[in-house]
Formats: sequence, structure tokens, C-alpha cells
Amino acid sequence: MSKYFEGLNYSLANEDTWIEFRLAPQNAKSIFTVCGSGSRATPLLARNPEEIHVVDLSETQLKLFRLRVRAAKVLSYENYLYFLGYTQFTKNYLNRTILIRELGLSEEDLIFWKDLETLWNDHGFVYLGKWERHFMKLGRLFKSISMSNMDPIFEAKNLEEQQLALNKYWKPEFFRRYTQVVMNEWVANKLLYKGSFAGSKSNNTMKVSAAEFIYREFSDLLQTTHIRKNYFLQMIFLNHIKYPEAFPAECDPEIIEKIKQSHTHIQTHQKNLLELLKESPHDFYSLSDTFSYMSDDEVANFLSGLPKEIAPSSQMVIRTFMRKPGFAISSPWTSDIALNKEMARKDCTRMYEFTLLTKTSL
Repeated sequence: MSKYFEGLNYSLANEDTWIEFRLAPQNAKSIFTVCGSGSRATPLLARNPEEIHVVDLSETQLKLFRLRVRAAKVLSYENYLYFLGYTQFTKNYLNRTILIRELGLSEEDLIFWKDLETLWNDHGFVYLGKWERHFMKLGRLFKSISMSNMDPIFEAKNLEEQQLALNKYWKPEFFRRYTQVVMNEWVANKLLYKGSFAGSKSNNTMKVSAAEFIYREFSDLLQTTHIRKNYFLQMIFLNHIKYPEAFPAECDPEIIEKIKQSHTHIQTHQKNLLELLKESPHDFYSLSDTFSYMSDDEVANFLSGLPKEIAPSSQMVIRTFMRKPGFAISSPWTSDIALNKEMARKDCTRMYEFTLLTKTSL
């Protein structure tokens, strides 16, 4: 296992889980999902499948998923947001060390989190990951050296107000130069990805540098979307999610209520993704951007290794970041290029290419 995937790498991440949530069927027999931070997997429980299989190479990430699920099921909505760290106070002035005892975690998981209490007691869990801390640090550095005031941009009530604030406070050329320094291959691999950076010259299939890609996509988000609703940009430039309009799917009150009512059997697996995919059929697959970190040889024929019993109309969502390894798409699986591009445009972070696979027959 790459050092990049060890420990608590993600605690929030940058995937707009609404894409997968809206595609996932209601009351399916089985859903298969990559865990990551857990924030992208937890909302799928609101679809009430009979069972959900959650896989990750890191047992710590699976522990965080189980923590999220128990918090959603047990705590009040207000306490749930506070416990995870989306808000920083409750009317009852409870602290997180009290709330964690209410979750009914396994003894092993409870001991694990109690040993890390000093890390999450003050501010919660959503900003604990190495990935989140890295990009929040870059955001603080940008604010410090550029002397940019980002608050008025995020305070804008609509795109017109946002454009006025951008004209006054945003420094696009400075940001371009900044990304060239902090998002080059050496910095990304040295400080975060531990040699597994998908945007490295030897891995990248987009044929554009990571710095240019980040600059281009961020600029587009700032110009064409209402960033008050973007939790990814708020995490970076404000160092927390300040506006509830930006809360991700796991904060949606209707989703949380449906999770409370769900009777889904949850199975977590610390195992190789491609091996687990071969073991049993599922009705929906949410594979995150795991393929970005795999070679062409590893994924080239993965579809042919899937169980033949997968039902027609079953779907699989694959995200890729800067690296899209080649894999064969053949009957009974199909993919619509136009629809893939539409999904990428709708994704709130604009960081991913999408491949939506649909099975057409047995």
C-alpha cells in the first residue's frame, strides 16, 4: 500500500456526492462504494439498500465512516453537525467527548478515537485529514502573501455581486503564479501524495500541468458558479465551511432523517478494490477516483472480471483526477460520452472526469 493511503488521509475531501446519490437506486439489494473520508459513502444509506459494501485500503478511513454513520443515526441533527465539525456550538453546550459516548461504537473504534481526542475535541472531524490540512495550509499561505480578502467574494448573494467582489479583491495573475509554486509535481509528491500524485508527468493523461489545471478550473468556478455554495473553495480560502448553503450531501436534513430510518446491513472491507469487485454482484457502484492511482495494466480488463450476475440497468460511477487509465468498455456495458461531460460540469469542484457505465443485458 502506498504511504499516501496510510492513516487518516481524508476527512472531508472534494467529491460532490450528490452526483452518485441521485444515480443510486432506491431500495436496491446491494450498493458497493469506496469509503474515502466516509462523507461520500454515508449519504448512500438514505437510499435504503438491503446491504452496502464499503471498501478502503485504510482501516482508519473505515473507522471514520462508521463514526459518521453512528453520528447520523443516533444524534440530533444539530448535535450531528456540531459533532462532525460543520458547526462549532450547540444550544445545550455539549462537548464532543460526551457525544461520542452516545454513538454505540465498537470498543475498538471507541478506543481509537479516544486516543486521538485532543485532535477532534475542539473542532470536530471534518478537517482532520492530511489532505484537508494540506490544502487549508495552502489557503492560509495564499491569503498571507497575496493579502487578498476573500470574505466579500464568498459573502456575495448572487453571481452579479460575486463578479463585483472579484473585480475588487481577486488577483488572478498572482493566483496563477502561486499555483505554479505550490502545485508543481515536486511539491505535491513531497508534501502530500508521497510519490502517488496522479498529476505527475509520468502519470498525467490530461497533458496539462497540475498548476495550470488547478488555475483553470478554479478560475472557471469563480466566474461561473456561486461559490457561496461551494464547500471545497470555502475550506481552502476561508479555512472552514462558513455558509450552510455549501454543506455537502451528508449535511442534508432529509438525507440524515432517511439514514436514521434505514435498516441497511453495512459491511466494511479493508481490501484491494479490484479483487473485491470480483466477489459478488451489486446494483450500484461508486468507485470514487481510485482508478487515478492505478496502472493501465491493473484496470484494462476489470469489467470482464465482474460477476456475470450483475443485473441489467446496474450502474457504476468512476471519477478520475488528471489520470484516466485506459480500460476496455464492451458489451454488455456502455458509456455515454456526452452524459459523462455533463456530470463533470455539474460536479461542484470541477476536479474530475467522469465515466458512467451502465449494464444493458446479462
